[in-house]
Amino acid sequence: MLNQQYGVHAETRKKVLAAAAELRYTPNIAARSLVTSKTGVIGVVYDSFHSPLYMELAGQLERKAMESGYRLVFCSCNSDHESKQHYIRYFMGGAADGVILFGSAEEDLPLIEHLTAVDFPFVVIENHFEQLNIPNVLIDNPAGAAQAVRYLHALGHRKIAHVTGNLQHRVAVDRRNGFIAAMNEQGLDTPAELFISTDGTLGCGTKAAEQFLRMSNQPTALFVFNDLIAYEMMDALQQAGCRIPEDLSIVGFDHLVGLLSFKPGVLELTSLAQPLPEVAGAAIELLATTIAGNLPEEWVRLFQPELMEGNTCQKLT
Repeated sequence: MLNQQYGVHAETRKKVLAAAAELRYTPNIAARSLVTSKTGVIGVVYDSFHSPLYMELAGQLERKAMESGYRLVFCSCNSDHESKQHYIRYFMGGAADGVILFGSAEEDLPLIEHLTAVDFPFVVIENHFEQLNIPNVLIDNPAGAAQAVRYLHALGHRKIAHVTGNLQHRVAVDRRNGFIAAMNEQGLDTPAELFISTDGTLGCGTKAAEQFLRMSNQPTALFVFNDLIAYEMMDALQQAGCRIPEDLSIVGFDHLVGLLSFKPGVLELTSLAQPLPEVAGAAIELLATTIAGNLPEEWVRLFQPELMEGNTCQKLT
């Protein structure tokens, strides 16, 4: 009756609804799921909530899910694989109709293979494995890295270094490989000293800046794995007397609006923007299609990043 079913007399319906309002009745989702075999819930498992990118994507996923009639439950495993397995088992046990797995750790392969084997609806954002045909939403990270290199090359830079993310994650490997391919395309060498490695965690940009300052023959430009590391580096470099962009040009990746508003100042990072609303929409659409028992028309949705010019790069004279 509370579901507005047919066959209920109008006066009876009115009395029941009035009683429900007085008692502040809330529908029992668990009981309803026993009847419908659906919870209306999607589980979202993140590597960590510390990433500004994850937080911005979370908002977009919520909006798109609500439009599709789903509610989201977010879980952060803090890069702990056992926690990730626990959350996946929890959602598979009836707590959700499907799962979005966001992150690109190489060790996620067995989890994804298991989800495929048991035919539980899922979508992977950011990660990909060539041997698997799975619902995937991806950014063309190699192409984004190539855009950064070509942009800096057009400004006259020939010695360009790359600050990596955690190379145990596919997205960091893809951006590094895209950087190398674009440098080779421009006829530029990529010796080991042009790579500054990080683990991608908070604070690693400060350590990367220290490593840059110790370089005997410093590059004129940096392509940095993401915006957070880039801003951390810029803070540390400016404190050490390095002028940006006069002494060093910097390009980041993600173009996070929330991070830009959180770090107001004269420097607005030139960065590759990810189309997060489109990414979120594709993930929810793919998962909803799979939950409904249908096959998506396309298993993989690939989105192109866009270079957004700030004021952290300068043409060499």
